[in-house]
Amino acid sequence: MTVTDSPASPLIAVRSYPDRVLSDRHGYHQLLLGLEGAVELEVAGRGRRVEPGLLVPIPSGDTHHYLAPQDNRTLVLDLPEAWCETLALDDGLTAQVRRISPALMAGARQLEEGDSAALAAWVAGALRMPAHRAGEPRLRLLRLLPEIEADLAQRWRVRDWAARCHLAEAAFARQFHALTGRSPHAWLVERRLAKAMTLLAETSASITEIALACGFGDTAHFSRTFRDRQGLSPRAWRQAQPGATSASNPSR
Repeated sequence: MTVTDSPASPLIAVRSYPDRVLSDRHGYHQLLLGLEGAVELEVAGRGRRVEPGLLVPIPSGDTHHYLAPQDNRTLVLDLPEAWCETLALDDGLTAQVRRISPALMAGARQLEEGDSAALAAWVAGALRMPAHRAGEPRLRLLRLLPEIEADLAQRWRVRDWAARCHLAEAAFARQFHALTGRSPHAWLVERRLAKAMTLLAETSASITEIALACGFGDTAHFSRTFRDRQGLSPRAWRQAQPGATSASNPSR
């Protein structure tokens, strides 16, 4: 988990969040305003989703986890506690999500670092917006995905994933697709192949060892799946990598 100290003055940035679960905690308030795409958040155990036009606060000191299942752009305001207290803004920086008006959205795109007065006026206006009911959280999925990726050799079954998320299998599949843009099976195959490609390129493990480490039932299944996606067998793909040698690429 990243733990970040408070900046000396407010910071403004447009960020894109990654498609893996990360954790953070910092000694300053933060406001996230969705511009494009979506970011899944868990803030102090509460589910939030950053979408275009939604302002999501992260109070100072709250542990939060985030994941972006698709391309995204988010306006991020890092607000020191002392700055918020001086301007009497800290009381509004709760866990409530707010729907931002079109005028405030336009103003957000013009905010510049160093213009404290304009930023304070914008934040005060944004915090006066009515609370917005947060969407259905997919927090159990946020926790489940990194567990699966950490143990791809396991014979994972979608019905077991659904049970761990306390969902019927069909409902789980819908939520999974909404979060990742893929079916559970397609996502798992992608992750297994991505790990296999890393092992092929960076280790001298045999094809059989890599197949089993990535959760494929046998070498033949691994080779068929790999060829279907990459157009080459695992061995041919490995040999085509820069710096590949016969010593580092065993034929087993």
